[in-house]
Amino acid sequence: MDKLLHWSVANSQGDAEAAKKAGQPDPKLLQQLFGGGPDEPALMKQAIVVITNPEAELEAKLIAFDNFEMLIENLDNANNIENLKLWEPLIGVLQSPEPELRAFALSVIGTAVQNNAKSQENFLKYEHGLPQLIKIAKDANEKTDVRTKAFYALSNLVKHNADSYAQFDKHHGLDVIAPVLCDPKATDKLKLRVLALTTALMTSTTINETFMATLRKENIMQTVLKFLHCGSNIYIVDKVLNFLSQLINAAEKFSESEITELKSSLQDIESIKERLNEDDYQTVKLAIDQY
Repeated sequence: MDKLLHWSVANSQGDAEAAKKAGQPDPKLLQQLFGGGPDEPALMKQAIVVITNPEAELEAKLIAFDNFEMLIENLDNANNIENLKLWEPLIGVLQSPEPELRAFALSVIGTAVQNNAKSQENFLKYEHGLPQLIKIAKDANEKTDVRTKAFYALSNLVKHNADSYAQFDKHHGLDVIAPVLCDPKATDKLKLRVLALTTALMTSTTINETFMATLRKENIMQTVLKFLHCGSNIYIVDKVLNFLSQLINAAEKFSESEITELKSSLQDIESIKERLNEDDYQTVKLAIDQY
């Protein structure tokens, strides 16, 4: 930096001898200071080239993925995935034999479509994309980290998007929820992601008798209620209360067996109510007290 300073001062004063003595500055340093390097779309394309290069080392691919994800946190760059024709190679990574690459691809997909209707729509153009997300989420033999990222991607894809919900339902996506919640080997983190998907789905469809019937048919309602006790992870209890409060706010009714279970569950979690979301807890308690 001192060398660059001496060179700059000498040139500004027209002192050729001093400039020569200072020598030429590092071109890379000049580029960092004054720009002129690759623009962000070019960097995105370069990252995908590395990620999809069969000769590249795994570490290089992971670094490229990390850089790519940081770039697409920007809304314009996320939308540029479609413009640069990068969705196809990105979706292709979901079939990589390397779990770390599959997890990164899922994370990037989830980040790109988060609160981004345009990228959600762009992703859905690729008919094999959503089925692959569902397949990974459903696979009990898949690594937990990868499945967790799959549910992250699914949640962000379906949130506030009726078309995404319709496609998710068409591909039997609801089938993935109850089995994970019932699996004693599933981690709390994975279950939280599944519950996040459940509440995300509720933002994309009309909560009515038909939806309630679907929840019961898919064994989602019954399974979710099982977590409403003081022995459950506190964050899971909070998620369940939020799920129930949304149903209540939509004026939906519970069955007699559900009411019986809810009354018992609310008594059980009363001892931890100070640690729970107060609004959701009170909404559920007031509603059930009326039965």
